[in-house]
Amino acid sequence: MNLKGYYFKPRLWSTLMTLPILVMLILLGNWQVARLSWKLDLIQKIEQRYGLPAAPIPAAVQVPDDWTYRHVTVSGRFLYTREMPIYGIGPHGQAGYDLFTPLFTEDGHYVIVNRGWIPENLKQQMSRPQTLKSGKVDVVGILRKSHHKERFAPENDPARNAWYYGDVKAMAKAQDLENVFPMFLYEDKNSDDGAYPIGGRSRLTIVNNHLDYALTWYGLAIVLFIIYLIFNIRKPR
Repeated sequence: MNLKGYYFKPRLWSTLMTLPILVMLILLGNWQVARLSWKLDLIQKIEQRYGLPAAPIPAAVQVPDDWTYRHVTVSGRFLYTREMPIYGIGPHGQAGYDLFTPLFTEDGHYVIVNRGWIPENLKQQMSRPQTLKSGKVDVVGILRKSHHKERFAPENDPARNAWYYGDVKAMAKAQDLENVFPMFLYEDKNSDDGAYPIGGRSRLTIVNNHLDYALTWYGLAIVLFIIYLIFNIRKPR
């Protein structure tokens, strides 16, 4: 290749170093494009599911992913003595707790319900008797799977009833519960604004950064190729 006396002559070592990296960057970009297609399809399915009217909670769930973000209804009574608060940030950035409470259903099963958020000063039940409704209750909310532990989050300590992320199996075991529904039920927000606990703690927010990642990998591949060309363009002797 000649350009005003310059010509392109690739060096062997630079070619051997560049080609594998270039191929890897392109493959990573292609993988993110495939992931983008999968994520868009997943978001569409979840949005359709989220918009369906509430249905009675199923007796069993074979594939939890098929019920995530699905509105359901269930009736029973809360076991407040087995309440499990999980540290969480409130609607306006305040520190507090989400109240995960077993619900004993009419058919003899248990569902762990996130009834909503309370500020730190209301952690003790004696300070909030208005949040303990006796008798049968009807709960409407959305189903969620167990949480993933964040990288720097503390480990749960069931012995002290100290929880930092939701784990259905671990919580059921800590409270000696059997026949537990394998997903959490996040209760919808109470129509009475300002009443504790504040429900509606699960919003339909699905992270989708695959397009950004794909553009990043492809961009790095282009930059690498340009550097390779510039490095191997030589002046005439």
